[in-house]
Amino acid sequence: MKQCLVALWLTLLCLPDRAAGNNWPQFRGPGSRGVVEDTTLPDSWSNSENVLWKIDIPGTGWSSPVVWEEKIFITSTINQGKSEMPRKGLYFGGNRMKVPSDTYHWMVYCIDWKTGKILWKQEAHKGQPQSSHHLKNTYASETPVTDGERVYAYFGNLGVYCYDMTGQLLWSRSWGTAKTRHGWGTAASPVLHQDRLYILNDNDDQSFLVALDKRTGAEVWRVDRHENSNWTTPLVWENKVRTEIVT
Repeated sequence: MKQCLVALWLTLLCLPDRAAGNNWPQFRGPGSRGVVEDTTLPDSWSNSENVLWKIDIPGTGWSSPVVWEEKIFITSTINQGKSEMPRKGLYFGGNRMKVPSDTYHWMVYCIDWKTGKILWKQEAHKGQPQSSHHLKNTYASETPVTDGERVYAYFGNLGVYCYDMTGQLLWSRSWGTAKTRHGWGTAASPVLHQDRLYILNDNDDQSFLVALDKRTGAEVWRVDRHENSNWTTPLVWENKVRTEIVT
């Protein structure tokens, strides 16, 4: 069955200049600020203008690409069956409470910055989803994060998978399936700070914030939260008084 394709375009606008030595390691980039400081970026683009290369990534996913030096990482899920395609317009009418019975492949891709060639791809998991998602959501909506030594791909209810930069799986963790509001699914991305990986999972069963040892995946601490479903990526804020996690 032909899959919906996620197109990844490398333009001079989307990502920072590699010659400047910048990385884009997480959701919204360095410091989660969503700011690129390169003043030479173009102010116009199209399907061909200011595009260096373009490739198609099989499957669907709302996760953003992240960059470390010459490598780009992105995630997607491939449905062996036929997926219902999102429609234009608002979110009303997009609730899908029924869990699909098709087999899915949860994928992690590493792409060469200069050429667009896929350097490696890994199947994190294969099987039937254990939860539903909104018609305009996906099973790969969380943006991965990297520190240049490892890349961490988080797939919500499926769990987190840690790979080295060559694509070897180092460890994985899962907390089981939790219900989300109206069956909308998950989307909050993980965050790295020093030696810890932070994951926020706000749902309609038992919400929590967990800190993992980035090298081993061992749980450092976990705090249960009195919150319902939420899709916000936590922010690590280093200020003059202390370091805080804002949720």
